[in-house]
Amino acid sequence: MKKTSIQLIFILFITCLYISFQGCALNFNPGDSPTGILEKNGELTENEVWDGRVYVTGTVVVPEGITLTIRSGTIVGFESIEDRIAIIVHGELYAEGVPDRMIVFGSLGKQQEIQKPASGQDTTTGQVTSPNINALPPKAGDWQGITIESQSQNSRFTYCRIQHATNGILCATDSIHIERCLFSENNIGVLCDNANPTINANEFNRNGSGLQFRGTSAPEVEYNEFSANRYGIVCEDDSRPRIQHNNIRSNYEYAIICYSTSSPEIVSNNITLNNGWAVYDGGRLRDNYISGNKQVGPNVIELSIGTQSDQYYGVDEVFEPRNTPVSEAGLPRDSF
Repeated sequence: MKKTSIQLIFILFITCLYISFQGCALNFNPGDSPTGILEKNGELTENEVWDGRVYVTGTVVVPEGITLTIRSGTIVGFESIEDRIAIIVHGELYAEGVPDRMIVFGSLGKQQEIQKPASGQDTTTGQVTSPNINALPPKAGDWQGITIESQSQNSRFTYCRIQHATNGILCATDSIHIERCLFSENNIGVLCDNANPTINANEFNRNGSGLQFRGTSAPEVEYNEFSANRYGIVCEDDSRPRIQHNNIRSNYEYAIICYSTSSPEIVSNNITLNNGWAVYDGGRLRDNYISGNKQVGPNVIELSIGTQSDQYYGVDEVFEPRNTPVSEAGLPRDSF
């Protein structure tokens, strides 16, 4: 009964995904795929290829020496349970979609039983009825996310949509390439924990934090779009990423926030129309276009070279502020 209900939810989930992607910046078209649903959980014992529709009922572990390949157009749905499900990679994971056949990772939502009278009888008709199952919509934190552990030698994500996770991708190794992916409705889109992955040409939209750095993480973050997140980028501990050629706009609080001794290099970005500070409490700024943040007015351009201004607070240094946008910032026009 439960399995049948979840498979029905999976089919509805796929249909909703297809409808919601029409007209998105990152186009999705599932195309033709096998009609069967592959159920997965537990530790892989050999190299595997996932294709079509994959229903994940428990945490999947990819051990050292094993490779998991996910083909373009595959939809991976995670059951939402209290012990949140993850994909944990000690070996290698290759999830490489194409523009019109993205790979999708997301929650199936949670089943909720609607209470009936204790007798099981319909009080209006007198007939015995079975419980109603209602599917709650997916939300951030429904599943744990994809963790690439320090032992992993190589993993790659291109043209993936990752949503509804606690951490869309948690990177604990430098050997990860994340390019042309969309992170949406996660608590954190990508979390780097003492790691320096490649993060280029992605879109971070409607997450708690788009990108977050911990420990001594210092990757290059280039040509990405951050919009409608609570925070665009969060830097913690002694992290020192180089944030270059990005559009960071219309986030609900700060565009870039720094904690502890973190000090990112912030170079040639457009930082515009964020409700909070453009940059808060750390970072070295050079050649950035900063406009309309902290509700100072949409056409107010920040040209100060002090460490504190109307649009940023407590930064380390400021050089060469721009009075025109950086034309090459954000997603390359031929990426999608």
